[in-house]
Amino acid sequence: MGATSDIDLAVRFAHLFACSEAVAAELTAATSTREYAAGTTLIRQGETCHRVMVLLDGHARAAMVTLDGRLLQLAEHRPGEIFGGVDPGREQAAEITATMPTRVASFATQDFYALAERHACVGLVLARAMVRQFGALTQLVSARLMLSSNGRVHAELLRMAQAGDGRWIRPLPVLSDLALRVQTARETVSRAVSALERRGIVRRHEDGLEIVAPARLEALIV
Repeated sequence: MGATSDIDLAVRFAHLFACSEAVAAELTAATSTREYAAGTTLIRQGETCHRVMVLLDGHARAAMVTLDGRLLQLAEHRPGEIFGGVDPGREQAAEITATMPTRVASFATQDFYALAERHACVGLVLARAMVRQFGALTQLVSARLMLSSNGRVHAELLRMAQAGDGRWIRPLPVLSDLALRVQTARETVSRAVSALERRGIVRRHEDGLEIVAPARLEALIV
């Protein structure tokens, strides 16, 4: 992952915020970029963060340790996602960790909000990001309360496929990661996926998991 020049960064911002070159140049001037190795903590649970972060490349996971010591995954952040000190006075509810080599652009929160006030396109992207993350969190809580363990596995597989072309999950999902997402045991996930394979609903390949019958998988979300 090479260094990002100001020109490259301005192009990325122009695309992400659907803004003019002048606004992209303002964003570039107000930000700093940093690269993180896989496994590096970007933000710690319980700390206050005074920088708004935009994920440029890579992938990060937000998870929290509950009061009874369980690890609960809350979100996954992909390129274009905004997180961090959006509400700088509040302690961070989750720890955010890079799961692969990751590059992040960060703004002082007050600078980012000043840009959002001056440029509607920046505020619109921020608002959409927050709505999307709130919706994903609501879906997570609903699934935890309303679905069985197997139902949560089925729902997460379908969601992961729909994030791509609707048929494939690439790379092949790691069962322990999937178990963390749906808050169940790895053995439960293994049994659920194996059962789907036996029924011909999914097919395992070296490079990914194919959802052969999405409608049948959706019908099992109970």
